[in-house]
Amino acid sequence: MTITIIQGNITYSQTDAIVNAANSALREGGGVCGAIFTAVKKLGGLNAHQQLTQACRDIGHCPTGDAVITPSFALAAPFIIHAVGPVWNGREDDDLVAPLTPQELKQADELAAAYRAVLRVCRENNLKSVTIPGISTGIFGFPKNVAAIIAKQVCEAEAGDIDVHLISYEDDSLIELRTAPTAEGIALLNGHQF
Repeated sequence: MTITIIQGNITYSQTDAIVNAANSALREGGGVCGAIFTAVKKLGGLNAHQQLTQACRDIGHCPTGDAVITPSFALAAPFIIHAVGPVWNGREDDDLVAPLTPQELKQADELAAAYRAVLRVCRENNLKSVTIPGISTGIFGFPKNVAAIIAKQVCEAEAGDIDVHLISYEDDSLIELRTAPTAEGIALLNGHQF
């Protein structure tokens, strides 16, 4: 098992699966989700895009903290694992100077559950490698420094023989992943383990 932190476009990843930071309805959205659906359409045409949309529609729903799998229909990675993280409704990044509140810790636990679900789906499908973006850190608004700690803690503890590539398209998220856990992030978690 290796954990690698990389910068790039997840749709070019050649691991066994890539992770879509999905919404619970499994519908095409913005951010990473939109980029994945767009890449499937660009590489595989309208038919591949419709197949992905239908596969998600057939599953119907994925609760927060869980993940489901579909074929990719056109990408280099043969599978897409759709993981649903929480929508952050805590304090803004700039206001995160005191430890997380119980409600914020609950959301942190939901995010950890989403990463665990990705690894579970990999094991259930005999996948040996996966590329994972920052789940919930885009339009869902989860603080990147806390999310980076959660991603690294869960993957280091539970990846087993799965090669994990934590990917970021943006510089700030990449820095958070490479430097996590920071003293500031640890203080926010106040000793909470995932």
